[in-house]
Amino acid sequence: MAQDRGFSNDNSQSFFTPERTFDVLHLKLEPSIDILDGRIDAIATTTLTPINDGLTAITLDAVNLEVSDVTNGSGLALDYRTFGDKLEITLERAYSSAETLSVVITYSAHPHEKGLYFVRPDEGYPDKGLQVWSQGEMEESRYWFPCWDFPNDRLTTEMIVTVDEGFKAISNGALISSTKNQDGTTTFHWRENIPHVYYLVSLVIGEFAVIHDSWNNIPVNYYVPHEDSALAERSFSKTPDMMQFFSEKIGVPYPYEKYAQVAVQDFIWGGMENISATTMTRRMLHDKRAHQDYTSHGLVAHELAHQWWGDLITTKNWSNTWLNEGFTTYFDLLYTEHDLGVDEFSMRLRETRASYFGEDRSRYRRNVVTNLFEDPEQMFDSHTYRKGALVMHMIRSKLGDKLFWKAINHYAITNREKSVETGDFRKAIEESTGKPLEKFFKQWIYSAGYPELKVSWKWNASRKTVSLDVAQTQKVDSLTPLFDLDVNLVIYGDFVARSFDIRVSKENQTFVFATPSRPSRIEFDPSGNILMKLKFEKTKEEWLEQLAKSKTVTSRMRAAIGLKKNTHNSKVTSALVRALKEDKFWGVRAEAARSLGIIRGKQARDGLIGALNELDSRARVATVVALGEFDDDGAVASALRRVFGSDDSYKVRAEALKSLAKTGASKTFRDCKTALKQDSYRQWIRSAAFIALVELKDKRGIDLALKWSEYGRPEDVRTSAIAALPKLAETDDKRQDEIRELLISFLDDRSYRARGSAINALGALGDPKAISALQRSAETEAHFGRRKQAQAAIGRIHSKTSKETQIADLKKDIDKVKKKNLELQRQIEALSSQLNPDSGAEKK
Repeated sequence: MAQDRGFSNDNSQSFFTPERTFDVLHLKLEPSIDILDGRIDAIATTTLTPINDGLTAITLDAVNLEVSDVTNGSGLALDYRTFGDKLEITLERAYSSAETLSVVITYSAHPHEKGLYFVRPDEGYPDKGLQVWSQGEMEESRYWFPCWDFPNDRLTTEMIVTVDEGFKAISNGALISSTKNQDGTTTFHWRENIPHVYYLVSLVIGEFAVIHDSWNNIPVNYYVPHEDSALAERSFSKTPDMMQFFSEKIGVPYPYEKYAQVAVQDFIWGGMENISATTMTRRMLHDKRAHQDYTSHGLVAHELAHQWWGDLITTKNWSNTWLNEGFTTYFDLLYTEHDLGVDEFSMRLRETRASYFGEDRSRYRRNVVTNLFEDPEQMFDSHTYRKGALVMHMIRSKLGDKLFWKAINHYAITNREKSVETGDFRKAIEESTGKPLEKFFKQWIYSAGYPELKVSWKWNASRKTVSLDVAQTQKVDSLTPLFDLDVNLVIYGDFVARSFDIRVSKENQTFVFATPSRPSRIEFDPSGNILMKLKFEKTKEEWLEQLAKSKTVTSRMRAAIGLKKNTHNSKVTSALVRALKEDKFWGVRAEAARSLGIIRGKQARDGLIGALNELDSRARVATVVALGEFDDDGAVASALRRVFGSDDSYKVRAEALKSLAKTGASKTFRDCKTALKQDSYRQWIRSAAFIALVELKDKRGIDLALKWSEYGRPEDVRTSAIAALPKLAETDDKRQDEIRELLISFLDDRSYRARGSAINALGALGDPKAISALQRSAETEAHFGRRKQAQAAIGRIHSKTSKETQIADLKKDIDKVKKKNLELQRQIEALSSQLNPDSGAEKK
C-alpha cells in the first residue's frame, strides 16, 4: 500500500526505531548559563546499564558541544572522540548487563536556535527581558547536552543550576532545594523521579511572577513575566479542574510531583509539554476584551493532557506521533465538552475536520502512521493532530462511552512509563473490550483519506417504505480505500422519530426502512461522528425543517449551508434571518450569516445589519464578514464603519475593516490609517489594516507596510506588513526592486516568525532575483520547517516564471497568427479585386 501522495519526495527516507546497546537510568545536569553571551558550560553525569554483556563503548548524540573532559563515576579519565553529531566514549573495561556505570562529561556550547534559546534585549526591543528556555522535541536536546536523543529510552533526571539575583530557574519534577548564595545568586535543584524520554527535559530561566495554585495537594504554579501577572488567571485558572477531569476519566491520577506552566518570550511553538513543567508562549496571555474571541483553555488542556499522552506514555518513534498529538488534541475537545457542553464540543469537532480537510485538499494526503519522511518535524501536521483526534472520536462513537473509557484506562495502566506504538493501543482496546478493530485501524490509521458520501432518498407510498441510497464517491486506489462505516440516521415525520444504525461498506448501497407515512426529513450522522464529506440531496423544505427543528447543532449548521443555494427566495432568506437572530447556539447563527452573505439581496442585507447587536462576538464576526459580500452599498458601509469604530471586540473590529475594503467603501484608506493607531491582542486590528490595504490595491499602502515591517515593531504586525508587501508591490512597478531587496534582508532577521513571513512573501512576489537568497535560507535555516518553506518559495517562483514564459510564448504565437491572418486578408482582397464586380456569387 502507498503511504502518501505529495507528502514524501526524493529526499525522504524510511525511519525506524534505532537499536540501543545501553539503557540510561538517570541524568544529572549542572549547567552554568551566560545569557548575554548565549553560552552554556555544564557537567552532565549519565548513569546507565548495558542491555547485553560486553559493553565497551557508548555513543551519544551531541551537536556542536565542545567536550573538554570525560571520566567514569570514579574520576578515571576516559577516551572519547566526536564525529559528525555523535560523541563516542570508550569505557575503561567491558561491562555486563548486571552492572551499572556512570560517565561524567564536561562541555560547553553556544546553541543557536536549537535546543537552548536565549532571549535578550537589543536596539529594536530594549525592554525585552532576559530569558533562557529549552526545547527538546523533536530531537533538539542534543544541541545543549549529550544524550540518547530518541524517544525509545526513559530515564529520571535532575537539574542543578545557579542564576542571578531576581531570576528563577524552573525545571522538571520536585524542587529539592533553593539556596541563596553569598554573592546574591540562587541555586535551584530540581529532580524528576518518574522516568521519561530525553526530549521532555526542560530548563527555563527568567524574571517571573509566580501565581500559586494547587490540585489534590500537588503544587500548580503559573510563571509569567511580572508585567503580565494580571493576565495569568484568565489563561490558567481552569488548570486544576482539567487535572481533576483528566485524572477521573483516564483512571490514572496526575502522577507528578508538581505542575508548572511557564509563559516565555519568543517561543516558537504554542506550548511544549515538558514533563511536569510545560513551556507556553507568552502570546497566549490575553486581556478581557480578547477573551470574547480567544481563550487559551484549549492550549492549556492540550499541554496538560500530554502529561499522560506523550509524557507518562510516549510514542516509541515519530511514525506513531499521533499517539501523542492526536490523543491530546482529542482530550482538549473532551474538556470542552465537559466544561462548555456538547454543542461547543460539536463545533470544535467541526473546526477540527475543516483543518484536516484543508491540509488534505491543498497540500498532501498520507497515512496517519508512516515512516517515510524527510524530517520528524514533518509529522507534526493536521494528519497527526486533527485526523488523529477525529479517529479517537470515531473509536469512542464505535465503542460507546462506557467501553471507550474502559479501554483508555486499560491502555494507560498497562503502558504506564513505556514507549509505545499504535499496535499497543489497538491491543489495549481489544483486550479490555473484546472488540476487534483490525479493519478499523487499517482503514483509518494505515490508509489515507476519508469517505465522500452521496446520499439521497425516495418514498414508496404503496409499500410505505423509504429507500436510502448511499454511494461512496471518493477515488479508491492504493492509498485511499473503500470504507466500512457504522452510521446512525434518524427519520422524522408525523410519527415518533425513528433512529437506525446502518453499515456502509460498498460503493453503492440501498437501505430500506418502513415508516407509517412519508418522512418530512432524514438526518444522516446527525451528530457528525464520522470523518467524511457528505452530499445529501434534499429539497428546500427538508432543509428549512432541519434548520428549524433539528436537535443537533451539526444538522442545523448543515441545513444553513444547504439553503445558501436558494437565492432570490424570500422564504429561505427569512428562515436564515430567523436562525441568525434566534438559534440558541452561536455556531448556527454564524453559519446562517455566512449563507446570507452568499444569497445577498436587500432582505439578507437588512437581516445581517439587524444582527450586529448579537451578544456573542464570534457570531458578530461571521456577520461582518458576510456583509463584506455586499459591494458598493451605502447602508452596509455605514454599518461596518460604525462597528469598526465602536465594537468592544478586537476581532469584530478587525473583520469590519476587512469587509469595508472588500465592499469598496469610500474612505477605507483613512480607516486603515486609524486602525494602525489601535493596540489589540496579537495586533489583530493593525494586521487587518494590511489585509484591507491589499484589498484596496492602493499604492499608498506600500509606505505604511514598509514602516510597520521595521525591526522593533510588534512582531505580530511586522509579519502582517511583510506578508502584504508582495501584493502591494503590484500597485507600483517602480518599487518592486526596493520591496524585493527589503524582503531578502528579512531572511536574516533575528525574529523566527519574521523570517518565515519573508520567505512566504518572496515566494508570492515571484521574482527570480530572490532565488539565490532563498536557496541560502533553504540550506542554513536551523529548523527543517523553515528550510522546507524556503524550498517551497523557490518552487513558487519557478512555477510563476514558467507560466510567464508560457504566456509570453503564447503571445508570440498569437502575434504570428495575427500577422498571417493579415497577410491572408490582403491576398483575399487582391483576388477579389480581380473578379467581375458584378458577379456577386464569385466575389463572395
